[in-house]
Amino acid sequence: MAWVEFAFPRCPACSRSWAVSRHHGCPTAEAVGHGGGLEIDPDRSRVRCTGCRRNWEVWETRFHCSCGRRFEAHEVEEAVREVIRVASLLARVLTQQARDLAEIRRAGEVSFRAWVSRFTDSVAGSLGAMAGRIVGSLLRALD
Repeated sequence: MAWVEFAFPRCPACSRSWAVSRHHGCPTAEAVGHGGGLEIDPDRSRVRCTGCRRNWEVWETRFHCSCGRRFEAHEVEEAVREVIRVASLLARVLTQQARDLAEIRRAGEVSFRAWVSRFTDSVAGSLGAMAGRIVGSLLRALD
């Protein structure tokens, strides 16, 4: 399944949450000023960092809030399960949408090829009829 952004669950201390979790202690933090974003594979319950590309089990995740509170995934298990459920649904919707777009593109290409074929047959038929008239006119003129 697809990797999708892993939202930061509600902090048990300050109740804040945000759209993307960051990898605390990520080796790439020095270069960009913060840890890489965390993404989740909802089907395998795995998390990975977009910065250092490390990955681990979602239940091994430790969250570090800007208020200073550090908490484990099991402390916010309901929120993490909801993130997994929503991410799984989103990944399925995006996969189906990609399939639908590919099918629409394929159908459009088939339709365009059929139209071009009909058009060229029509043009060829018209040119053939016109050439026949010209040859017929020339032959009548020579008689």
